[in-house]
Amino acid sequence: MITDPARMAPMPVHNNTDDPLWRKLWNEYEPVITALRRIPLVTDVEISGGEFGITAELTDGSYLWISSAESLPVDSGALKGFQVRRGHHDTPTIDELVYDSTEGGERSEHANNFVPLVQAVTAFVTERSLAPRLIDLVSVRLDAVTLQHKTLTKTLQGPFDDRLAAVKEYGHWTHQLKETGWRCIHEQGGVDWPLTVWVLNGEVATVHLALIGQATA
Repeated sequence: MITDPARMAPMPVHNNTDDPLWRKLWNEYEPVITALRRIPLVTDVEISGGEFGITAELTDGSYLWISSAESLPVDSGALKGFQVRRGHHDTPTIDELVYDSTEGGERSEHANNFVPLVQAVTAFVTERSLAPRLIDLVSVRLDAVTLQHKTLTKTLQGPFDDRLAAVKEYGHWTHQLKETGWRCIHEQGGVDWPLTVWVLNGEVATVHLALIGQATA
């Protein structure tokens, strides 16, 4: 699934996203949710069954359940620390305590501070290889200025999830420009992120690779 260039997991897709309670909880705990999505974990708010919590999907089919001493309060101001457990819908024997800053918990000194929570989750999923890997999506782009001083931006090819394939296509398009009379006046980026500037009869064109987003592997 494609995400934005900010290295963030996609939004959940279901009917609850229009539910006022779901939106209230999402907004109340947005700093935690956004930090988890940047790991990047697909993160959601659970409102069914009368218990409120944040879920984060892991690559092996298990998930993290982020709550408090009990259910997450609708008002984050009433929060009494965080507790994070790993569970699995189909394998009830998977039940691990990942983080606990509630009263009496191992990290109780952090209380409602979500930064140590995110650090603990990041370390946990990294050590277990439970977070999805992100792949850059790259396109070959053309930016030009015409004789009428109008700007033109066009995607020539892509997106590619293989940068080497994008570089090869970039080479194809720059060869086409040269064959049709365009003259290269500037080149940079080598084979990593190549960019060239071309001129023909007073028109100027830049051909380059552009990072347009990311996909989960």
